[in-house]
Amino acid sequence: MSHDPAQIAESRALGLALDEYPSLAALRASPEWPTLAARLARLLAAVRRTEPAALPCAPRDSARVKCVHWNIEHGNHFEQILAALATHRDLRDADLVLLNEADVGMARSGNRDVVGELGAALGLHTAWAPLFLETTHGRDDDHAAARDRHNEEALFGLGVLSRFPIGAVRVIELPSPEAFQFDVERMYGRHIALAAGIERPGAPFLAVSTHLEVHRTRAHRAAQMRALLDELRDERRPIVLGGDFNTHTFDRGLWHSPLSGAIALMMWPGGALAERLSRPDRGPVREPLFDDLRRAGFEWEPFCDGSPTLQLRFERLAEVRTLPRPVLTVAQRALDWAERRGRLRLDWIAVRGFRGGRGFAVHGLDGPGRASDHAPLVAELS
Repeated sequence: MSHDPAQIAESRALGLALDEYPSLAALRASPEWPTLAARLARLLAAVRRTEPAALPCAPRDSARVKCVHWNIEHGNHFEQILAALATHRDLRDADLVLLNEADVGMARSGNRDVVGELGAALGLHTAWAPLFLETTHGRDDDHAAARDRHNEEALFGLGVLSRFPIGAVRVIELPSPEAFQFDVERMYGRHIALAAGIERPGAPFLAVSTHLEVHRTRAHRAAQMRALLDELRDERRPIVLGGDFNTHTFDRGLWHSPLSGAIALMMWPGGALAERLSRPDRGPVREPLFDDLRRAGFEWEPFCDGSPTLQLRFERLAEVRTLPRPVLTVAQRALDWAERRGRLRLDWIAVRGFRGGRGFAVHGLDGPGRASDHAPLVAELS
Protein backbone atom coordinates (compact mmCIF):
# COMPACT_ATOMS: atom_id res chain seq x y z
CA MET A 1 0.00 0.00 0.00
CA SER A 2 1.11 3.58 -0.56
CA HIS A 3 2.80 5.49 2.23
CA ASP A 4 2.58 9.22 2.82
CA PRO A 5 5.99 10.79 2.08
CA ALA A 6 5.23 13.69 4.43
CA GLN A 7 4.53 11.33 7.32
CA ILE A 8 7.67 9.32 6.59
CA ALA A 9 9.70 12.54 6.62
CA GLU A 10 8.10 13.68 9.89
CA SER A 11 8.66 10.30 11.56
CA ARG A 12 12.31 10.26 10.53
CA ALA A 13 12.85 13.85 11.67
CA LEU A 14 11.28 13.11 15.05
CA GLY A 15 13.29 9.92 15.43
CA LEU A 16 16.52 11.82 14.80
CA ALA A 17 15.48 14.49 17.28
CA LEU A 18 14.70 11.92 19.98
CA ASP A 19 18.08 10.25 19.46
CA GLU A 20 19.72 13.36 20.87
CA TYR A 21 18.37 12.67 24.36
CA PRO A 22 19.60 9.83 26.60
CA SER A 23 16.50 9.85 28.80
CA LEU A 24 12.89 10.94 28.88
CA ALA A 25 13.73 13.35 31.68
CA ALA A 26 16.39 15.02 29.54
CA LEU A 27 13.98 15.22 26.60
CA ARG A 28 11.25 16.88 28.68
CA ALA A 29 13.74 19.31 30.26
CA SER A 30 15.00 20.53 26.89
CA PRO A 31 13.93 23.86 25.38
CA GLU A 32 12.80 21.96 22.26
CA TRP A 33 10.33 19.86 24.23
CA PRO A 34 7.15 21.96 23.78
CA THR A 35 7.53 21.88 20.00
CA LEU A 36 8.53 18.20 19.91
CA ALA A 37 5.69 17.27 22.26
CA ALA A 38 3.10 18.83 19.95
CA ARG A 39 4.54 17.12 16.88
CA LEU A 40 4.72 13.74 18.63
CA ALA A 41 1.15 14.10 19.87
CA ARG A 42 -0.09 14.74 16.31
CA LEU A 43 1.83 11.76 14.96
CA LEU A 44 0.57 9.37 17.62
CA ALA A 45 -3.04 10.60 17.46
CA ALA A 46 -3.45 9.68 13.79
CA VAL A 47 -5.78 6.71 13.20
CA ARG A 48 -5.49 4.98 9.82
CA ARG A 49 -8.58 3.50 8.20
CA THR A 50 -9.03 1.49 5.02
CA GLU A 51 -12.01 0.14 3.13
CA PRO A 52 -12.12 -3.05 1.06
CA ALA A 53 -12.27 -2.78 -2.72
CA ALA A 54 -15.57 -4.71 -2.71
CA LEU A 55 -18.17 -5.45 -0.08
CA PRO A 56 -17.05 -8.35 2.13
CA CYS A 57 -18.92 -11.64 1.84
CA ALA A 58 -21.84 -12.22 4.18
CA PRO A 59 -20.91 -13.83 7.51
CA ARG A 60 -20.83 -17.60 7.67
CA ASP A 61 -23.45 -17.57 10.44
CA SER A 62 -25.55 -14.41 10.82
CA ALA A 63 -26.51 -15.38 14.38
CA ARG A 64 -22.90 -15.43 15.59
CA VAL A 65 -19.80 -13.26 15.50
CA LYS A 66 -16.54 -15.10 14.93
CA CYS A 67 -13.72 -13.12 16.57
CA VAL A 68 -9.96 -13.66 16.39
CA HIS A 69 -7.40 -11.97 18.63
CA TRP A 70 -3.70 -12.28 17.76
CA ASN A 71 -0.45 -10.66 18.84
CA ILE A 72 1.33 -10.91 15.48
CA GLU A 73 4.88 -9.99 16.60
CA HIS A 74 4.96 -6.79 14.53
CA GLY A 75 4.02 -8.59 11.31
CA ASN A 76 7.60 -9.81 10.86
CA HIS A 77 6.27 -13.00 9.21
CA PHE A 78 3.60 -11.27 7.18
CA GLU A 79 3.02 -13.95 4.56
CA GLN A 80 2.51 -16.62 7.21
CA ILE A 81 0.07 -14.38 9.10
CA LEU A 82 -1.92 -13.65 5.95
CA ALA A 83 -2.01 -17.31 4.95
CA ALA A 84 -3.23 -18.29 8.41
CA LEU A 85 -6.01 -15.69 8.49
CA ALA A 86 -7.08 -16.59 4.94
CA THR A 87 -6.89 -20.38 4.99
CA HIS A 88 -6.50 -21.89 8.48
CA ARG A 89 -9.67 -23.81 9.30
CA ASP A 90 -10.03 -22.13 12.70
CA LEU A 91 -9.18 -18.58 11.62
CA ARG A 92 -10.63 -18.12 8.15
CA ASP A 93 -14.02 -16.46 7.77
CA ALA A 94 -13.53 -14.36 10.93
CA ASP A 95 -15.97 -11.48 11.22
CA LEU A 96 -13.65 -9.52 13.52
CA VAL A 97 -9.86 -9.66 13.92
CA LEU A 98 -8.17 -7.77 16.77
CA LEU A 99 -4.41 -7.40 16.32
CA ASN A 100 -1.62 -6.45 18.72
CA GLU A 101 1.94 -5.51 17.70
CA ALA A 102 1.11 -4.33 14.19
CA ASP A 103 3.68 -2.15 12.42
CA VAL A 104 3.46 0.68 9.95
CA GLY A 105 6.73 1.40 8.18
CA MET A 106 9.10 -0.71 10.28
CA ALA A 107 12.01 -2.37 8.47
CA ARG A 108 11.57 -5.58 10.49
CA SER A 109 8.15 -6.14 8.87
CA GLY A 110 9.16 -5.03 5.38
CA ASN A 111 8.07 -1.40 5.92
CA ARG A 112 4.50 -2.53 5.40
CA ASP A 113 1.28 -1.02 6.63
CA VAL A 114 0.59 -4.42 8.17
CA VAL A 115 -3.07 -3.94 9.09
CA GLY A 116 -3.94 -2.08 5.90
CA GLU A 117 -2.32 -4.73 3.73
CA LEU A 118 -4.00 -7.56 5.61
CA GLY A 119 -7.34 -5.80 5.22
CA ALA A 120 -6.83 -5.33 1.48
CA ALA A 121 -5.86 -8.97 0.98
CA LEU A 122 -8.70 -10.33 3.14
CA GLY A 123 -11.33 -7.88 1.90
CA LEU A 124 -12.05 -6.35 5.33
CA HIS A 125 -12.54 -2.87 6.78
CA THR A 126 -9.66 -1.77 9.01
CA ALA A 127 -8.64 0.73 11.66
CA TRP A 128 -5.17 1.09 13.13
CA ALA A 129 -3.64 3.37 15.78
CA PRO A 130 -0.03 3.77 16.95
CA LEU A 131 1.32 3.18 20.43
CA PHE A 132 4.95 4.13 19.84
CA LEU A 133 7.37 5.82 17.50
CA GLU A 134 10.40 3.53 17.30
CA THR A 135 13.89 5.04 17.01
CA THR A 136 15.66 1.69 16.37
CA HIS A 137 14.96 -1.45 14.37
CA GLY A 138 13.48 -2.96 17.53
CA ARG A 139 14.63 -5.73 19.85
CA ASP A 140 15.43 -9.42 19.92
CA ASP A 141 14.95 -10.91 16.42
CA ASP A 142 13.94 -7.60 14.84
CA HIS A 143 17.41 -6.58 13.69
CA ALA A 144 17.82 -9.78 11.69
CA ALA A 145 14.34 -9.36 10.20
CA ALA A 146 15.13 -5.76 9.18
CA ARG A 147 18.16 -6.86 7.15
CA ASP A 148 19.61 -3.82 5.35
CA ARG A 149 16.39 -1.80 5.26
CA HIS A 150 15.76 1.51 7.02
CA ASN A 151 12.57 2.31 8.91
CA GLU A 152 10.01 4.52 7.17
CA GLU A 153 7.12 5.66 9.43
CA ALA A 154 8.65 3.62 12.30
CA LEU A 155 5.30 3.14 14.08
CA PHE A 156 4.04 0.24 16.16
CA GLY A 157 0.39 -0.17 17.10
CA LEU A 158 -2.97 -1.95 17.33
CA GLY A 159 -5.43 -2.93 14.65
CA VAL A 160 -9.06 -3.90 14.08
CA LEU A 161 -10.26 -5.71 10.94
CA SER A 162 -13.99 -6.18 10.40
CA ARG A 163 -16.34 -7.83 7.94
CA PHE A 164 -18.87 -5.12 8.90
CA PRO A 165 -18.31 -1.38 8.36
CA ILE A 166 -16.35 0.38 11.11
CA GLY A 167 -18.06 3.43 12.57
CA ALA A 168 -16.62 5.86 15.10
CA VAL A 169 -13.12 5.05 16.36
CA ARG A 170 -11.35 6.43 19.41
CA VAL A 171 -8.02 5.97 21.13
CA ILE A 172 -8.02 5.48 24.90
CA GLU A 173 -4.68 6.32 26.52
CA LEU A 174 -3.53 4.16 29.44
CA PRO A 175 -0.98 4.84 32.21
CA SER A 176 2.37 3.62 30.90
CA PRO A 177 6.02 3.10 31.94
CA GLU A 178 7.11 5.83 29.53
CA ALA A 179 10.55 6.39 31.05
CA PHE A 180 11.49 2.71 30.76
CA GLN A 181 10.22 2.52 27.20
CA PHE A 182 12.18 5.61 26.16
CA ASP A 183 15.35 5.18 28.22
CA VAL A 184 15.77 1.41 27.70
CA GLU A 185 13.77 0.45 24.62
CA ARG A 186 14.31 3.76 22.81
CA MET A 187 10.74 4.30 21.71
CA TYR A 188 8.41 7.17 22.48
CA GLY A 189 4.70 6.76 23.19
CA ARG A 190 2.23 5.16 25.54
CA HIS A 191 -0.05 2.16 25.88
CA ILE A 192 -3.53 2.57 24.46
CA ALA A 193 -6.75 0.79 23.64
CA LEU A 194 -8.31 1.15 20.18
CA ALA A 195 -12.11 1.17 20.41
CA ALA A 196 -14.05 0.82 17.15
CA GLY A 197 -17.80 0.78 16.58
CA ILE A 198 -18.70 -2.26 14.47
CA GLU A 199 -21.80 -1.58 12.38
CA ARG A 200 -23.17 -5.10 12.28
CA PRO A 201 -26.64 -4.85 10.70
CA GLY A 202 -29.28 -4.89 13.41
CA ALA A 203 -26.79 -5.66 16.17
CA PRO A 204 -23.92 -3.16 16.38
CA PHE A 205 -21.22 -3.64 18.99
CA LEU A 206 -17.93 -2.15 20.17
CA ALA A 207 -14.62 -3.86 19.44
CA VAL A 208 -11.64 -2.98 21.64
CA SER A 209 -8.04 -4.02 21.07
CA THR A 210 -5.46 -3.34 23.77
CA HIS A 211 -1.95 -4.36 24.78
CA LEU A 212 -0.98 -4.01 28.44
CA GLU A 213 2.54 -3.49 29.73
CA VAL A 214 4.96 -6.30 30.54
CA HIS A 215 7.79 -4.68 32.54
CA ARG A 216 6.09 -3.85 35.83
CA THR A 217 3.79 -5.37 38.42
CA ARG A 218 0.38 -7.00 38.42
CA ALA A 219 -0.95 -3.89 40.15
CA HIS A 220 0.24 -1.70 37.28
CA ARG A 221 -1.54 -3.88 34.71
CA ALA A 222 -4.68 -3.71 36.85
CA ALA A 223 -4.40 0.10 36.89
CA GLN A 224 -4.24 0.09 33.09
CA MET A 225 -7.30 -2.14 32.92
CA ARG A 226 -9.24 0.10 35.32
CA ALA A 227 -8.42 3.14 33.21
CA LEU A 228 -9.79 1.34 30.16
CA LEU A 229 -12.90 0.08 31.95
CA ASP A 230 -13.62 3.57 33.28
CA GLU A 231 -13.79 4.78 29.68
CA LEU A 232 -16.17 1.93 28.77
CA ARG A 233 -18.43 2.30 31.82
CA ASP A 234 -21.28 4.06 30.01
CA GLU A 235 -21.10 1.99 26.82
CA ARG A 236 -24.50 0.37 26.11
CA ARG A 237 -23.55 -1.70 23.09
CA PRO A 238 -22.13 -5.19 23.57
CA ILE A 239 -18.33 -5.13 23.82
CA VAL A 240 -15.62 -7.50 22.57
CA LEU A 241 -12.32 -6.78 24.31
CA GLY A 242 -9.26 -8.62 23.06
CA GLY A 243 -5.61 -8.19 23.82
CA ASP A 244 -2.28 -9.32 25.08
CA PHE A 245 -2.79 -8.51 28.75
CA ASN A 246 0.75 -9.75 29.61
CA THR A 247 -0.67 -11.74 32.50
CA HIS A 248 2.52 -13.56 33.41
CA THR A 249 1.75 -13.28 37.20
CA PHE A 250 5.22 -11.92 38.08
CA ASP A 251 5.85 -8.52 39.63
CA ARG A 252 8.71 -7.22 37.50
CA GLY A 253 10.61 -4.01 38.13
CA LEU A 254 11.09 -4.52 41.89
CA TRP A 255 14.48 -5.18 43.51
CA HIS A 256 13.55 -8.76 44.32
CA SER A 257 11.77 -9.53 41.03
CA PRO A 258 14.52 -11.64 39.40
CA LEU A 259 14.93 -13.77 42.53
CA SER A 260 11.22 -14.32 43.15
CA GLY A 261 10.64 -15.14 39.48
CA ALA A 262 13.52 -17.61 39.41
CA ILE A 263 12.27 -19.33 42.56
CA ALA A 264 8.81 -19.80 41.06
CA LEU A 265 10.06 -21.09 37.70
CA MET A 266 12.60 -23.46 39.20
CA MET A 267 11.08 -24.60 42.48
CA TRP A 268 7.30 -24.61 42.17
CA PRO A 269 5.93 -28.13 41.51
CA GLY A 270 5.20 -28.61 37.82
CA GLY A 271 1.44 -28.89 38.18
CA ALA A 272 1.12 -25.86 40.42
CA LEU A 273 3.34 -23.77 38.14
CA ALA A 274 1.41 -24.81 35.04
CA GLU A 275 -1.87 -23.87 36.74
CA ARG A 276 -0.46 -20.50 37.81
CA LEU A 277 0.84 -19.61 34.36
CA SER A 278 -2.04 -20.98 32.29
CA ARG A 279 -4.83 -19.64 34.53
CA PRO A 280 -3.57 -16.30 35.84
CA ASP A 281 -7.19 -15.30 36.37
CA ARG A 282 -7.42 -17.38 39.53
CA GLY A 283 -5.34 -18.58 42.45
CA PRO A 284 -3.26 -16.84 45.13
CA VAL A 285 -1.01 -14.95 42.69
CA ARG A 286 -3.69 -14.16 40.12
CA GLU A 287 -3.60 -10.97 38.13
CA PRO A 288 -6.00 -8.53 39.84
CA LEU A 289 -7.08 -7.04 36.52
CA PHE A 290 -9.50 -9.97 36.24
CA ASP A 291 -11.25 -8.80 39.41
CA ASP A 292 -11.75 -5.43 37.70
CA LEU A 293 -13.07 -7.09 34.56
CA ARG A 294 -15.57 -9.12 36.57
CA ARG A 295 -16.79 -6.06 38.48
CA ALA A 296 -17.32 -4.29 35.16
CA GLY A 297 -19.55 -7.12 33.93
CA PHE A 298 -17.12 -8.84 31.55
CA GLU A 299 -16.75 -12.59 31.19
CA TRP A 300 -13.82 -14.47 29.72
CA GLU A 301 -14.07 -18.04 31.07
CA PRO A 302 -16.14 -19.42 28.13
CA PHE A 303 -13.39 -18.28 25.76
CA CYS A 304 -10.41 -19.57 27.78
CA ASP A 305 -9.43 -23.19 27.26
CA GLY A 306 -6.56 -22.89 29.75
CA SER A 307 -3.84 -23.42 27.17
CA PRO A 308 -0.78 -21.14 26.99
CA THR A 309 -0.33 -18.56 24.26
CA LEU A 310 3.42 -17.85 24.60
CA GLN A 311 6.50 -19.93 25.35
CA LEU A 312 8.90 -18.02 27.61
CA ARG A 313 12.27 -17.20 25.99
CA PHE A 314 14.89 -16.04 28.49
CA GLU A 315 17.02 -14.53 25.73
CA ARG A 316 14.35 -11.82 25.50
CA LEU A 317 14.34 -10.93 29.21
CA ALA A 318 16.50 -8.05 30.39
CA GLU A 319 16.86 -9.74 33.79
CA VAL A 320 18.69 -12.64 32.11
CA ARG A 321 20.59 -10.66 29.45
CA THR A 322 22.22 -8.53 32.15
CA LEU A 323 23.63 -11.51 34.07
CA PRO A 324 27.46 -11.68 34.01
CA ARG A 325 28.61 -14.19 31.40
CA PRO A 326 30.27 -16.56 33.95
CA VAL A 327 27.03 -16.69 35.94
CA LEU A 328 25.01 -17.26 32.78
CA THR A 329 27.31 -20.08 31.68
CA VAL A 330 27.02 -21.87 35.01
CA ALA A 331 23.26 -21.38 35.19
CA GLN A 332 22.45 -22.23 31.55
CA ARG A 333 21.21 -25.77 32.12
CA ALA A 334 18.92 -24.69 34.93
CA LEU A 335 17.68 -21.77 32.84
CA ASP A 336 16.91 -24.07 29.90
CA TRP A 337 14.88 -26.31 32.21
CA ALA A 338 13.02 -23.38 33.75
CA GLU A 339 12.36 -21.90 30.32
CA ARG A 340 10.62 -25.07 29.17
CA ARG A 341 8.30 -24.73 32.17
CA GLY A 342 7.45 -21.13 31.31
CA ARG A 343 4.36 -21.54 29.14
CA LEU A 344 2.25 -18.41 29.67
CA ARG A 345 -1.36 -17.42 29.08
CA LEU A 346 -0.95 -13.79 28.07
CA ASP A 347 -3.76 -13.34 25.54
CA TRP A 348 -7.48 -12.98 26.24
CA ILE A 349 -10.89 -12.29 24.79
CA ALA A 350 -13.45 -10.89 27.24
CA VAL A 351 -16.99 -9.83 26.39
CA ARG A 352 -19.92 -7.96 27.85
CA GLY A 353 -23.46 -7.97 26.51
CA PHE A 354 -23.31 -11.15 24.43
CA ARG A 355 -25.33 -14.25 25.28
CA GLY A 356 -22.54 -16.77 25.55
CA GLY A 357 -20.30 -18.60 23.12
CA ARG A 358 -17.08 -20.56 23.18
CA GLY A 359 -13.41 -19.99 22.50
CA PHE A 360 -9.98 -21.58 22.27
CA ALA A 361 -6.34 -20.97 21.40
CA VAL A 362 -4.98 -22.13 18.04
CA HIS A 363 -1.59 -23.82 18.27
CA GLY A 364 0.96 -24.66 15.59
CA LEU A 365 1.32 -21.13 14.21
CA ASP A 366 3.41 -19.87 17.14
CA GLY A 367 7.09 -20.22 17.89
CA PRO A 368 10.48 -19.19 16.44
CA GLY A 369 10.32 -18.86 12.66
CA ARG A 370 6.55 -19.24 12.57
CA ALA A 371 3.82 -16.66 12.01
CA SER A 372 4.22 -15.16 15.49
CA ASP A 373 5.61 -15.88 18.93
CA HIS A 374 2.01 -15.82 20.22
CA ALA A 375 -0.83 -18.23 19.52
CA PRO A 376 -4.04 -16.66 18.18
CA LEU A 377 -7.36 -16.92 20.00
CA VAL A 378 -10.79 -17.65 18.52
CA ALA A 379 -14.16 -16.83 20.08
CA GLU A 380 -17.57 -17.52 18.59
CA LEU A 381 -20.10 -15.14 20.19
CA SER A 382 -23.87 -15.49 20.24
